[in-house]
Amino acid sequence: MINLFKNLFIACLLILTISSSQAQTFTAKEQIQIRKSFYLLYIFERKSEVHNLLLKNVAFNRIATSRQERLTKANSQCKDVSCLATALLWTPEEIRDAGVELQRLTTGDKSFQELVERLKVEERYPVYSKDADTTFIRKAWQDVTAGINHIYQVYLKGLPPRYPRIDSISFLPSDPAFFKLVKTNLKPVINVGKGNAFYKQPLVIALKALAINGRDEATRYEPLYKDKNAAPFAKSRRINWNGFRYSAILVPGAGPGSSGKAIDTMGEYRCKLAVAAYKKGMAPFIIVSGGHVHPYKTPFCEAIEMKKYIVGKLDVPDSAVIIEPHARHTSTNIRNAERLMYLFNMPPTKPGLIISDQFQSLAIKNMGVRFINELGYIPYKSLERVSNTENVFILSLKAWQQDPQDPLDP
Repeated sequence: MINLFKNLFIACLLILTISSSQAQTFTAKEQIQIRKSFYLLYIFERKSEVHNLLLKNVAFNRIATSRQERLTKANSQCKDVSCLATALLWTPEEIRDAGVELQRLTTGDKSFQELVERLKVEERYPVYSKDADTTFIRKAWQDVTAGINHIYQVYLKGLPPRYPRIDSISFLPSDPAFFKLVKTNLKPVINVGKGNAFYKQPLVIALKALAINGRDEATRYEPLYKDKNAAPFAKSRRINWNGFRYSAILVPGAGPGSSGKAIDTMGEYRCKLAVAAYKKGMAPFIIVSGGHVHPYKTPFCEAIEMKKYIVGKLDVPDSAVIIEPHARHTSTNIRNAERLMYLFNMPPTKPGLIISDQFQSLAIKNMGVRFINELGYIPYKSLERVSNTENVFILSLKAWQQDPQDPLDP
């Protein structure tokens, strides 16, 4: 099963243009975003018999036609982006009706039944894996539409995301220049519904909204077993895991609060604590976790800067330091580190060690409510604070559950 996870991370070179042809295709970079944010649609696109079934389905085409009429009208009448975004939103009725049809297919079509079985095996929606197949597909679909609507609400309408200081829209929503930019980008995809699956047009426009805002954080540095992680990934194949108490030491990032600064002194302090544990032989790897976070749209990636500091200043081999360059919050520091531990074939029963300053360490111990509020689940099997600066955790496959409310790190 672990090898399945590795294969899911394999992606192509990153490019950004979108085709305007009727038979809409996606670039490699867009496919990464779809895979990470909308895995159900990623599989729809890749499984030809299911995709063909969706193309011909009367109920889905009825929904697509209704949405097309609404968007065409809005495109000619709207005077601002908020109006366009409202027309783009999946309505509760559309979400419900499409969900009902997906459930019907799950019980009546063999290829669709096989697709649901595959989704359960691949653990991209592990929180739903024990549900009946019809419930599973409905919940996965609801996550997809919630994620697309979230992009419209935040990156077109300008509503505040979970963390507005770092994740918010790049424009003033009322700016006429923004309206013109959105209209220009909508023009080549306004009729993309024709000859495509019913979900294609809303998906394409959501990807365009992220691109307009320069929000490609989720697609950077992929695949995570290459480039700056190539040496650690190769090393992970040769490890005698029985020789270590922990599989990895996780260091959550601490972003500098001022522009132009690459690494914060707190980040350096956390790195020093982790390196001391590493040099005692407690684990074969250090995972440094943190993306382009503070301040807003910083060019510096916390994980990359921490690895530079550990390798360049603290005399640790490059092959021992794994970057996790996407996490934007403490909760996803832990979740994303677990995903990497699976990707690197670390033993799932061997605990990981989180090392941080005393304040964050205590906060991590008490993060259960925050995990439920932000992710909807606890991403580990257990977590125990063993010292003022250390927490020990056991991996859980729930860490693979996608977060529709965070397209920058789903």
